[in-house]
Amino acid sequence: MSIKLSANLWIGALLTAFAILTFLPFYYVMLASVSDSNLIKEGELLLLPRGFNLKAYGLIFDNPQFLHSFMVTVTRTVLGLGVNLLLQLTIAYALSKRYLPGRKAFMLYIIITMMFNGGIVPTFLIVKATGLIDTIWALVIPTAISTWNVILLRTFFENVPDSLEESAKIDGANDIYIFAKIYLPLSLPAIMTIGLFIAVHHWNAFMDAVIYTSSADLKVLQLFLRDMVIQMEMAALMGDMSAMSEVSSLSIRTASIFLASLPIIAVYPFIQRFFVKGVMVGAVKG
Repeated sequence: MSIKLSANLWIGALLTAFAILTFLPFYYVMLASVSDSNLIKEGELLLLPRGFNLKAYGLIFDNPQFLHSFMVTVTRTVLGLGVNLLLQLTIAYALSKRYLPGRKAFMLYIIITMMFNGGIVPTFLIVKATGLIDTIWALVIPTAISTWNVILLRTFFENVPDSLEESAKIDGANDIYIFAKIYLPLSLPAIMTIGLFIAVHHWNAFMDAVIYTSSADLKVLQLFLRDMVIQMEMAALMGDMSAMSEVSSLSIRTASIFLASLPIIAVYPFIQRFFVKGVMVGAVKG
């Protein structure tokens, strides 16, 4: 008993140490965003903010483009989450049926896309030819299908007992009803986990917005924050002291990182209870 208790204590201490190491960079960014950048450069920032101020946040929030970019990112994330889940769930459900004609051929076709892709230029040409350039759909449709997510969801659906589907069909239920009323509720942990991955991807996505959009009306939050950081750094290089007198480039960078991460961190606790189950998708058979 004592050996087991000692082992549990060591494991608990190790996990606590890893948790602290994971949290420290984010905590440092939060402190740096509300501290005097001169004190940070001198190495005087430890566990508490020094020279506390919110000027970096004020500069970001005072920019009218911030709220617009924030809403564009929210719209992109919501649309992306809905489209991605709809397509990936339906594909995974169909591929989970062993009686589906050509099931192995479809799976092989999907798996090949994990190893090969068209590249940036061909993908851009396809997006341009379909008329999606400079639209919100250019940020949603090209990444609507994730092969890895489809495989995970298919594995989860395969673990649902066939007897549930058979009894539902005896009662007269069709495939759509069975999918919506039986498989989706039973697969909620997997759906929430995959949904978290999709939402994080769309929230943090940056390069596709650079490639497919040029309109200010479609500037996502990540692009807005990047432009602010570039403006501050250019002001520093050009010696524009009027722009640098109140807020430094370091404060803007750390405040931008914190603001970009905060929404996902705020959402995560509400779906954490599903996460442990979801990451075990397909790990246990039988």
